[in-house]
Amino acid sequence: MDLLEQYKQQNPEKFREKKPAPMADPYGREYSTLVALVMRLSSGRIKDARQASYALAVTAGVIAIAALFFFYQTLGTTIDTTKNFVPAETPVK
Repeated sequence: MDLLEQYKQQNPEKFREKKPAPMADPYGREYSTLVALVMRLSSGRIKDARQASYALAVTAGVIAIAALFFFYQTLGTTIDTTKNFVPAETPVK
């Protein structure tokens, strides 16, 4: 038996694949990577996961309202294909 095989048998926990540790607050509650990103990018203004969740919810709401505004704004405009377009350089008789 080789020395490495012997070490693997004696210490199997050192050869197991390790998953990355989930993000957690001081109380042990886990939260997503997006919440951690918001907290990190806020330059210290957002201090906990609850505030980051509210900030994400408000951002999603603003984006949804803006999308609906632009959707209904373009819904009212129609393209008029009945007009005859005459380029400026074409002589009209």
